[in-house]
Amino acid sequence: MIYLLVISLCFIIACLITPYVMKLAYFTNAVDQPNKRKVHSRIMPRMGGLAIYIAFLLGYMIFKVKGYALDQDEIAFIDAYFIASFLIVATGMLDDMFELPAKPKALVQLVAALIMVLYGNFMIDKIYLPFLPVIDLGWIGGIVTVIWIVGITNSINLIDGLDGLSSGISAISFGTMTILASYQGEAFVAMMSCLLLGSTLGFLIHNFHPAKIFMGDTGSLFLGFSVSVLSLLGYKNAAFVSFIIPIVMLSVPIFDTIWAIIRRILNGQSPFKPDRGHVHHQLLDRNLGHVKSVLVLYGIAALFSFTAILYTMSSKFYGLVMLVIAILVVELVFNTTGLFRAKPKKGKKEQVQEQKEDDISTGEISEK
Repeated sequence: MIYLLVISLCFIIACLITPYVMKLAYFTNAVDQPNKRKVHSRIMPRMGGLAIYIAFLLGYMIFKVKGYALDQDEIAFIDAYFIASFLIVATGMLDDMFELPAKPKALVQLVAALIMVLYGNFMIDKIYLPFLPVIDLGWIGGIVTVIWIVGITNSINLIDGLDGLSSGISAISFGTMTILASYQGEAFVAMMSCLLLGSTLGFLIHNFHPAKIFMGDTGSLFLGFSVSVLSLLGYKNAAFVSFIIPIVMLSVPIFDTIWAIIRRILNGQSPFKPDRGHVHHQLLDRNLGHVKSVLVLYGIAALFSFTAILYTMSSKFYGLVMLVIAILVVELVFNTTGLFRAKPKKGKKEQVQEQKEDDISTGEISEK
């Protein structure tokens, strides 16, 4: 019952705060300009993630969530998380207002990850794989944790390209974490997930197509960072939960990020160069429509999340069978839409023109 109350209150707070954040975005010139790579055709306010962050903080204080932390690891996590997430949100706000280069943002993400590992003593030192012996990572676990945090933070940021996509995928992840944490008796993880779930859903009311406001890097970086650390915290505190769970649960953003890096390298581009090759862009280019493209990716994310729940709450065997089914369904969807079919090559004149248009937003890593 307490979980429903937490979700409901944070939902209401975020829903009510977002219009005021919208006004603040216009006042501070935190707006998104349309160009060829982006899907919107008018100036849009961003920095909407501030509403999610404020609703989360208010919910945290109202429900005194720190009292649910039962051991020293969770208490250390709280201090490190709030320091690191503040840095993430502040950087996101600056980027939404001034469009920071990619390198300073990447540096802040690295610092935030190091704060979690070094100050919060937050590190995965063992990996539990199905039907295999436990893998002891030792000191390498710190490096793996940093890579995970930075990677997932960026993956949520990179899929923020259609109205409601990033916020919806994050909400599905938080909902999954709430169910798994409740099942495992991890009250603190469940409460934190509920706070973020309610706050994200409240913002999604204003962010779903046609969006009135974008979450900007303020939201996508904060949600990505929160998803990355909470997914590992739930795994870290329950030895019977396999490392496969957070990977399966976050399959959509992980796959999209890996594919983006491979695609850009093969094209001789920087892995950080924005383009229109993401999964959501390609679905849109196949005339699936804005809402249907988002719903397809919601469905895929929900399917993998259900697989993670089944694996944890039922049996490893049925969970792995469901994982195979989920992969086959995704492949069927991609083949039906022709997602990875080669497109006709553009002429030299069109490539030059496209390069000029891309240069309008130099250094921008957010791909709305």
